[in-house]
Amino acid sequence: RLAVLVAFCVLAVLCVLSVAAQEQKGKKEYTRVLLSPPHFFKAEDFVDLSDNDKLMYTIGLMDGFSGSALFGATDETVATLTSCTKDMDSKQLSAIITKYVKDRPESWQYPISLEAYNALSSACHGELKIMDRK
Repeated sequence: RLAVLVAFCVLAVLCVLSVAAQEQKGKKEYTRVLLSPPHFFKAEDFVDLSDNDKLMYTIGLMDGFSGSALFGATDETVATLTSCTKDMDSKQLSAIITKYVKDRPESWQYPISLEAYNALSSACHGELKIMDRK
């Protein structure tokens, strides 16, 4: 069940990043507004997971982010994320995402994929473009 959930979440992230990459062509903005895509896994759901399940989700999410260039994410975006997180292990990444989400209960209704991206952007000192969820 968890493997299916993680696979679906990775696919959802790849779709979001693909759409985001298409909209970024020709633009040099640092903030993007995304309509919340259909999703089955909200930030609130992530908070309720066991530590091990959060870790497994994070591993799948990072694999999805790394492979997002296959679906249209720019090489620059993938390289920036990779550069920022290359020295972090999955446990640290999971802790960053968990802390970010737990500290923002006002955003629990949004997809965890977007909140995780924003958490990583925050940890990368703004090197990634922040996604504003509307």
